[in-house]
Amino acid sequence: MPPSPPSWPRSEYLLAVPTLGERIVEHLHRNGASLDDGELAEALGVHRPVIAETCRQLEAEGLVVRNIAGGTRPVARPGPAASNVLDLPPANPQLTFPAHARRVLSARWGSTLQRRTAVMPGGEARPFELVSGNGRIVGDAVWLEGRGDAEAKWATIAEAVLIVGHVTRADRRFLVFGQDREVVGGWLSRYRLLLDEVEVWYLDGDRLERLA
Repeated sequence: MPPSPPSWPRSEYLLAVPTLGERIVEHLHRNGASLDDGELAEALGVHRPVIAETCRQLEAEGLVVRNIAGGTRPVARPGPAASNVLDLPPANPQLTFPAHARRVLSARWGSTLQRRTAVMPGGEARPFELVSGNGRIVGDAVWLEGRGDAEAKWATIAEAVLIVGHVTRADRRFLVFGQDREVVGGWLSRYRLLLDEVEVWYLDGDRLERLA
């Protein structure tokens, strides 16, 4: 089954208020230098610990590099600089969809969801894209485009369900998809019994629909 195009408008998304991570990346690109947490905090008007944590998340996503002295520099953008909305780097749905989902679900559920770690069996801490501050809500945002044919995407869904379903100490475990609704629906029609209280949601723009 060929992948469906992104269901949330690209132009609408890029015109949204940029996240702190996007502001940090853009500021570093504009200045073309390595800046420490204090310099970024002063430039962006954000507390230094928040800057440090956000920069660590950006490094995990491959958008910046941090050195041992605490400086952060941007990863070079591929190809010549392009003129686009807000002069932001070209959107990669694999990276931008989780940020979009965090904004929508945080507002809808009245809880600030961030990329944080949650505890797995045996005490292992694993990062998830949508975790509340108290760790009682844990979820992941899944973008299926580029993950192969329908069978490969079903395997991706099954793995995501298995992982989030094993989070301990959470009252609510969920997955949110933003693309390939038909593939997700096909998986649910056959394997719904494997969810074991894991909620499945579909996000189309700002419209949030529960599938299971």
